[in-house]
Amino acid sequence: MKIFKFSIILLALLFSRSLVQAGSFNAPNIPSTQDSLIAIKHLKLSGYKVLERGAITIYERQRPGDKLNLFKPIITHYFSVKGSSKIYLFTLENLKKIYRNGRAFEVLDTRFRTNSDLLVYDAIHQQYSINYYLSKVDPA
Repeated sequence: MKIFKFSIILLALLFSRSLVQAGSFNAPNIPSTQDSLIAIKHLKLSGYKVLERGAITIYERQRPGDKLNLFKPIITHYFSVKGSSKIYLFTLENLKKIYRNGRAFEVLDTRFRTNSDLLVYDAIHQQYSINYYLSKVDPA
């Protein structure tokens, strides 16, 4: 009896017009804030440690931890593009948004899969691999 009631309710939900509206698929594409790149506001460079200057400048910021992470320091990485005063969160997605055209995007797309891949230090070239590859693409 319970299964029968459940199947009737399920069929009613499937065929109700309020849940499935075909007109919603024709809605215009509205850009969200996830598509745009947002710079860090209220920046005080005294709280940031510069890890490396190259094609991009990589910064590190340590904050004291809390109970959730057993009071270990929270380390966050940021970057800025050469010739720009804006600082962004150091993620692969943000780098791809900045270098969305040309060979730099291809290098980012093929060489780096995750955000942790960006912080790999190349001991042979004595620099972070992201700066090494970006300097090869744009030697300016």
